[in-house]
Amino acid sequence: MKLLPNLPGSLRFYFGLARNLCVLLAAFWLLVLTFAPWIQRQFVDEPKLMVTVGEVMLRGASDTIAVDSNSAPSGSLALSTTRGTLQVDLISNDADLVSTLRWTVFPSVAVFIAFAWVVFGSLRNVCANIEKGELFSDTNLSLVRRIGLALIVYGAASILVGLWAAHVMNGYLDAHVSLSGFPSTINSPQGPGALRFLMPSGLMSTESSFVVGLLVLVVSEAFRRGLALKTENDLTV
Repeated sequence: MKLLPNLPGSLRFYFGLARNLCVLLAAFWLLVLTFAPWIQRQFVDEPKLMVTVGEVMLRGASDTIAVDSNSAPSGSLALSTTRGTLQVDLISNDADLVSTLRWTVFPSVAVFIAFAWVVFGSLRNVCANIEKGELFSDTNLSLVRRIGLALIVYGAASILVGLWAAHVMNGYLDAHVSLSGFPSTINSPQGPGALRFLMPSGLMSTESSFVVGLLVLVVSEAFRRGLALKTENDLTV
């Protein structure tokens, strides 16, 4: 007895559900950032909603934190970078921080919605066609190509959005944020400019997006060859 007797139908349902959940998640982020001041006014206890928006790198710390081994010669080990996740209050009452978050998150959310809608929607339609018995068809070929191109475009858009997000967030960090509380053994800059915001990670890494996109285009070529052979056989019969 098969565990999933109708696998294409099940996948069609899950891909449709994933697309809707991505849109709902993005809508939640947009609503929270848009109405952050109103949310603050409704609660006297100043609630917080801490979320991770990306990674930050501590400048200069990697040059002063030594990594020694009791068996290897000095200099055999080195700390290449010092990084950590940056958490931010989405409903902060700081107008500058809220504005920075909006300019940082809105573009990435827009790219994420477009990517999720195209890819999950195309996968859902492919599964629906397979469920109807249509495997090698012009419609499926177009859908598979669309998925591959969407992955490649998403990788390129993620780079641009990440650079923009880093530019905006670093502007806020330089103007308003300083470090404190480091032990005297760490000679690291602790004033403005000590932290550098790195490009936030999206649904998948840029490298993975490009590679998977190219692989999907290869699969689309296999679909095209299969469709051509099917058409030729149908004409022969």
